[in-house]
Amino acid sequence: MEIAVNCSLFSGLNPKIISNNRRISASIPSLTCRRTKSSHQITYSALALCRRESNKYVPAICAVLSGTEDIGVSSSGFEDVPVTVTTSGTSDAGELKINVEVSGAKTRAIFDDVFDKMVTAAQPIPGFRRVKGGKTPNIPRDILLEVLGPSKVYKQVIKKVINSAIAEYVEKEGLKVRKDLRVEQSFEDLEVAFEPGEDFSFDAVIHLP
Repeated sequence: MEIAVNCSLFSGLNPKIISNNRRISASIPSLTCRRTKSSHQITYSALALCRRESNKYVPAICAVLSGTEDIGVSSSGFEDVPVTVTTSGTSDAGELKINVEVSGAKTRAIFDDVFDKMVTAAQPIPGFRRVKGGKTPNIPRDILLEVLGPSKVYKQVIKKVINSAIAEYVEKEGLKVRKDLRVEQSFEDLEVAFEPGEDFSFDAVIHLP
């Protein structure tokens, strides 16, 4: 099943998600919630978390299908936070292989930005009395995370971290790239490795024209 995803951070690119029970040519895809792993493999940059703590699969692995609002995060707002890219050469097929390491400061900044936008969009929070102005009072972040859904939050955050890091690298190097970006790690590995405030690395293949 192929699902087209619109990623605003990645101008000119039209990433896709492929969900399959078998390993395919390339694959992609805590705070208080431990999540179980899924066997889904993802080949492109738009990511999502597709299993919840209840062991129930969420078949819609992208925000467009799940009905979740795709929270916009501008990559320019994080350009002052380090992203380290190591290249391993270009193949005859025009594939540029890179290793990207995103600093803990950047993962935290993107998490906070996405999380705050999702909280604002979810107002009023169910089960909490609103105060003057229509907003709910200060609610602990771990409770808000459970209300919003950990998988939903991390889905947005991981996608934004990867997209903003790659977009920043492509813009900085002045590269012209094709629409098919590939991330090499499995979905499970990326999910386990990601923690807001800690460094996050992944391997990607960029296709040059």
